[in-house]
Amino acid sequence: MSRELGTAGAPHGSGRYRLHRAGIRNVWQYDEQEFAFGDGRLLLRGKNGAGKSKALELLLPYLLDGDARALDATGTGRTTLTWLMLDGFEQNNRLGYLWVEFRRIDGEGERFLTLGAAIRASKSANTAKPYFFTTTLRIGHDLQLAEGGQPLPLDRLRAIVGADQVQDRAADHRVRVARELFGITDSSRYRNLTQLLHRLRRPTIGDRIESGGLVAVLGETLPGLDEEVVDKVARNLDDLDNVRDDLGRLEKTDAALGQFLGGYRGYLHGVLRRRTARVGDELGRLGERRKAAGDAAKLVGELTEGEAVAAEQCDRLHQEYEDAKAELEALRLSAGYRSLQELGERRSTVAALRTAAHSAFAAWQLAHDAAEAAGGTVSLGADRVGSALRRLGAQHKELGESADRAGIGRAHLGEAAAAPDTVLAGAAETEVTDPDGGGLQPWSRPSAAGAANWPQQNPW
Repeated sequence: MSRELGTAGAPHGSGRYRLHRAGIRNVWQYDEQEFAFGDGRLLLRGKNGAGKSKALELLLPYLLDGDARALDATGTGRTTLTWLMLDGFEQNNRLGYLWVEFRRIDGEGERFLTLGAAIRASKSANTAKPYFFTTTLRIGHDLQLAEGGQPLPLDRLRAIVGADQVQDRAADHRVRVARELFGITDSSRYRNLTQLLHRLRRPTIGDRIESGGLVAVLGETLPGLDEEVVDKVARNLDDLDNVRDDLGRLEKTDAALGQFLGGYRGYLHGVLRRRTARVGDELGRLGERRKAAGDAAKLVGELTEGEAVAAEQCDRLHQEYEDAKAELEALRLSAGYRSLQELGERRSTVAALRTAAHSAFAAWQLAHDAAEAAGGTVSLGADRVGSALRRLGAQHKELGESADRAGIGRAHLGEAAAAPDTVLAGAAETEVTDPDGGGLQPWSRPSAAGAANWPQQNPW
């Protein structure tokens, strides 16, 4: 078995694009595979199941129109991108690349145009999303589809080829391919061309032509229904089984959710009642706080008025203070204030003299008390001496009488002692020396009234 893929009716050097290279990376069971075309043609030979048809389905005409519904070469629609990317693989997410390179030789030299598709699949969502790109960069030369042994991420692809060169809609991709590869601006004409390619690549096309079915084949390629209508109907037909399965799952889910919602509704009622009670309490506290806020606002108003009055009083007192300060300064500069200062100094002098007089009087008082105590001691001693003299006088008299009786003259007994009164009178007339050098003055005790008033009467 063999499969042939090529560009017919385009002689070498005609100035038209011809197939040059193609490649598959990380799609279906292909790890990395590159196909080289010879003069715009490619012949694939191998056993059944080797992947020849899959290579044809993945590359052309899929990269020309981006129609994933027509991947299967038999036209049955059994081959899908999701199946190609996820069937038999354990990865949750997978990214693969398809590309085909066209070469053109004209008067300006050799040119290249690369059409490609990055397919990102998710096992959790069970989807495969294609992103188409068109570039003049060459795969393996200017553009590497792998980094670090992994397929090139989409953001890096956009950064390299340009974000405006990457589309996620097949319709936009078809418009760009029709214009840049074939020079066609009529979308209907290009759609008919791709439909003819799909018909011609079917395995049984040769049998139909040999049996005279060429007219029917060409008739099948005539313009069909509106593309949007076809897309919508085809999408609904493809999704019918999935919708039926989804409906069954949704019915079961609805029953489970109905049972759950019954219990959950009761729970929510309880929660609502509790929260309503808390809201009522909060509203009560809010009313109290609003009342307190009103009282506080009233108090603030009163305090503000009091503050204004106090500020006025403070300003008035400050002005009075400034006036008093000015008056005080004027008084200090006046002659009366200077006389008052001199009077204060004299009063200080008098106070110092008075303090010294008090100290002198206190010393004199102490001396007076000591002299009075000494006078008492002298009086007591004089009394004792008088008693002794009287006894001596009596004894002398008795001795004189005894001498007379004995016939002894009294001259041998000596003079009798003087009378006590005479001795005391002499002691009373004893002179005291004035410590100030005023000469000898007889001592006399001052009267109590004179002693008490002496400092006041004699401040100097």
